[in-house]
Formats: sequence, C-alpha cells, structure tokens
Amino acid sequence: MIRGLFNHQRLQTLIAAAISLGFLIFLLRAVDWEEAIRIFRSGMSAISLLWFSLVTVGIAVGYALRWRLLLDGKIGYGTSLMASLLGLGANMFLPARGGDLLRVHYSRVVATVPYVDALGRLLVEKVVDLVTIISVGMFSLVLLNHTLNIEYRNVLLTVMLGAILAIFLAAILIRHFGDRLVPLLRPVFGLVRLQDFFDRHIASLIRNSARGLSFSVTIVPAVLTLVLWLSVYALAYIFVARFVGVALSYQESLFVLFVGGLGLMIPAAPSGVGTFHASVVSAFVLLGRSPSEGLLLATAVHFLFFVVYVVPAALILGHWRLNRLAPR
Repeated sequence: MIRGLFNHQRLQTLIAAAISLGFLIFLLRAVDWEEAIRIFRSGMSAISLLWFSLVTVGIAVGYALRWRLLLDGKIGYGTSLMASLLGLGANMFLPARGGDLLRVHYSRVVATVPYVDALGRLLVEKVVDLVTIISVGMFSLVLLNHTLNIEYRNVLLTVMLGAILAIFLAAILIRHFGDRLVPLLRPVFGLVRLQDFFDRHIASLIRNSARGLSFSVTIVPAVLTLVLWLSVYALAYIFVARFVGVALSYQESLFVLFVGGLGLMIPAAPSGVGTFHASVVSAFVLLGRSPSEGLLLATAVHFLFFVVYVVPAALILGHWRLNRLAPR
C-alpha cells in the first residue's frame, strides 16, 4: 500500500512538472523576453524592495493570526507564525499547495492539534480563500469599468457572482447535511476497498468541516483574508512592479492578483512555475498591456516571494528536525 501511495505521488509530481514545462514552453515562444529585459534595465527601483519586504512581514503576520483564529486558539501565536511561515515557504516549491499540509503537520506535532481538526479547518480556509479570490476579482472589474470591454466585464461579473452563490450553497449543504453525506459516501469508498480508510479519516473530516463552516467560525477569518488581499497583497504586487520598472495601478494589481490566484490553483511543480506566469501574462493582455510586462512582473513576484519565504521556512524546518532528532 505504501509503495502504491509513493507511486501515485510520484505520478502526480510528474504530471505537475509536465504542466509547468508546457506553460514555460508556451511563454518562451509567445512573449518577447528581450523586451522584458529592456523594461527591467530601464526602470529598476531598489527602494521598492524594502517596502516589499515590510509588506511580506504583514502577510505572514496576517496568515498566522488567521490560522490561530481558525483553530479556535488551540495553537499559540508564536507556533502559528512558525507554522504559517513554514507553509508559505513550502508552497513556493511543493506542487498543489503542499505547504498547507506541512503547516497542518507542524501544528499537529508542535501544538498537538488533532489532524482531523487541523485538516477540517484547512478545508474551511480554502473555501474562504476561494470566495476571497472571486470577490477581489469582482471588485477589480468594478474599478476597471473604463479599461475592460463592457460586455466582457459583465459576463465575467455574472459568472463570478454565480460561482460565489454556488460555493455558499455547497457550504450550506455541507454545514446542515454533512452527517447525511457519510452513509452515502461510505459505499462508494467500499467499492474501491477503502471503506476502512473512509471510516478512520474521511468521515470525521466531513463532520469537522461541517462544524467549521459556520458563520461564527468563518466570519472573522474571512474579513481578515479580504483585508489582506485588498491591502498588503495588492501593495506587494505594486512594489514588485515598481522594482522591475512596470507601472501598475491599484485596480490593475487587484485584477492581476485575481487572475494569478486562479493560475495557482492549477497543479504545477515547482508550485506555480509556468501556470502563475501564464495567468499574469494573460491578465496583462486582457488589460491591454504588453505581455512582456506581465512576464517580467510574474517572474519577479515568484522569485522575490520565493526568497522571502523559503529562507525562513528552511531555517524553521531545519531547527524543528534537529530538535526532534536530538537525544532526550
């Protein structure tokens, strides 16, 4: 069974790497790299890096506060900050946002938060993130009223509003009928000989997620997430754009955030390579901007976030592993 799981994970990694490679090949052929280099050389602003660094601290602090709120205070703020930094760093290279699972594991080992509780609240967090991404996209479309084609903008707004309503409807169904889903899904897992796995892990996860999808649990983390995206995340993109010599307004940064967030949902290995870059380039094309500017911004954003979060994550992981291996 372990060998089969390993082979399955290896296959997923290979598929994610192939997706990244495909998008990178497309970008290499479709975008003028020489123009991107010229833009970078002509307008680089080093002071923006300082502001970007300060903003990334705010992002980490906000993520730590949100994770602690989602876990109902079962984890200390210091531990939550370490777990969040570890997750943010690991998400920069692990496929399918694998850093989030590492954050759950760290919370389980260090703060003894039960896996089922942490995973259940992680699913709630993902619902909040998805609603936030779509909401930010809708807000950006409203602000970009005179930039995008009106018909195209109205179609996007309609689709996004329908997506939010569908998410809320699904959350309400899970919240009020989660217990009824368990007996319905058990025979399905039994067909593939995973009923024992379902009873030990999935059933409790469904029940915990149903409890977590309540107004009292989600409202404060949801508001905090929206504030983070509308403030520090948007500022991070603006400061990176200034660093590489690309002009980016606030409303444009929100639209790029929205499209880039959708791109990160596509599995890629390392995380976001190719898919994130292609989505940001697409956002610039939709805005009537140069694809080279989009590629330059996407590359800089990915690289700078990688440096800022991977270094502390590696230090935290190394210290944690050494403490676990040290003799008691």
